[in-house]
Amino acid sequence: MKSIRLLVLTIISIVVFCPASFTQNLQLHYDFGKAYDGNNKIERKYFTSTLEFFKIDNLGSTFCFVDVDYDKGNGGASLAYFELARKFTIHKNGLGVQIEFNDGTPDYILQAWLGGLAYPIKIGDFTLSTSLLYRANKNAKSPDGQVTFVWYQPLFKGKVLLTGFLDVWTQDKFSDSGKDVVILAEPQFWYVLNSHFSLGSEIEISKNFFTFDGDLEAMPTVAVKWIF
Repeated sequence: MKSIRLLVLTIISIVVFCPASFTQNLQLHYDFGKAYDGNNKIERKYFTSTLEFFKIDNLGSTFCFVDVDYDKGNGGASLAYFELARKFTIHKNGLGVQIEFNDGTPDYILQAWLGGLAYPIKIGDFTLSTSLLYRANKNAKSPDGQVTFVWYQPLFKGKVLLTGFLDVWTQDKFSDSGKDVVILAEPQFWYVLNSHFSLGSEIEISKNFFTFDGDLEAMPTVAVKWIF
């Protein structure tokens, strides 16, 4: 699919030509388990790659990731989704302005521009990054909003990492009037083998994103991560 190749090549180009101070990694997940959309059972026996990078600079931070599912009959790429977020710090307490762009290849992923405020909440040694955003979904009939939580917590002298995000937003219903509340979360657990490789797992939690019956789905993966 040309759109998938374009997404991947765009992100790879950014990573290749970005400064060495970027933190970047490539993850390969094996998706298993089942999801249910009404009475339809969706089998999950395929791989997903995740390419992501993050950089802190004098003005704030930049974060980007792209997911690609390999679920075609021949094992090729079947879906791509990416997010690009830029934060500008405006106060020494960490308060910032965030601009974000999201898009993907399937019709149910709505292209969206987001903008709003970001603030880190510190709880002891733990920091929860929060964002409150106006969400401009493509062709939306009325305004939408999104709240985002992101965490990154090393444990046991850095041998274990707890990372992930939670997004909650609204969007127009696809087949009816009114709004859906969409939930998308990906908590991850990583065991750090060395400075370049980690083994771990992810739980993909979604409502009205991967399926559209209003049920909350939880879908596990096993994964390896290469930091380069």
